Amino acid sequence: MLKAQVGSLLVRKIKCRGPAIPHDLVVEEVRYDFEDHQRYADDFVRDLVKLMIISKMNSPARNKASREYFEKLVSQMEGCEPTLVKYGQPLFYVKYRGLAFTDQKVTSQFVRNGHVIDVTMESVFGEFVKTFDSLASASQSKVRWGAGEKPDPMFALLDLFVDAVCRLSLLEPSSPDSLAGKRFGIRNTGIVRTSLHLEFLVDGRLNIVELNPAKRKKKAEILFGDSEAAEAMVRSCRSD
Repeated sequence: MLKAQVGSLLVRKIKCRGPAIPHDLVVEEVRYDFEDHQRYADDFVRDLVKLMIISKMNSPARNKASREYFEKLVSQMEGCEPTLVKYGQPLFYVKYRGLAFTDQKVTSQFVRNGHVIDVTMESVFGEFVKTFDSLASASQSKVRWGAGEKPDPMFALLDLFVDAVCRLSLLEPSSPDSLAGKRFGIRNTGIVRTSLHLEFLVDGRLNIVELNPAKRKKKAEILFGDSEAAEAMVRSCRSD
């Protein structure tokens, strides 16, 4: 576990509201204080954002191109397998280390202020909040993607996106690109044919970025939103 690995790391549950009964929203906030181990803070943010991304990754089951690309990506993510969810429109999501994600299972956001990272998790299923917390804080459950001899180039773009989130969270709050002190979360990660649409929130403002490694130019572009942070992330994804 990360908590045990980083001996004096303070992990403090600071708020939990909502009775743990069916259909009531359970919200838990956990503070991770890396004051004595600041070099671990960046790794934690990267791992958390990766987990956020796969927890919202999905594909329409009836679209062959999207489904096949989704299955290809999932096959190169350790501990993952596709799982079918039959809503009005059947969708494939990711089952990660026994936890089958859907839109309703768990939603998470974080705010970073230097070495302090506050993570908020919410779900109508209390057990999923606890499991997600364990996955986020355990070193053995870190998301490892791009496995195999020829990993899909999408993972290189995703790594650039994740690194950009981490880097922007370290900028001075006065910078227009900064994510420091702002609430960041992934709302949806949708596979559309051979592209990936990342919907993310910055202090409640929605941004949608498309990642498509098959394009010669504009492998990353903004589909919706006008935040400086989103523009900075896109520039980072084009840096290769």
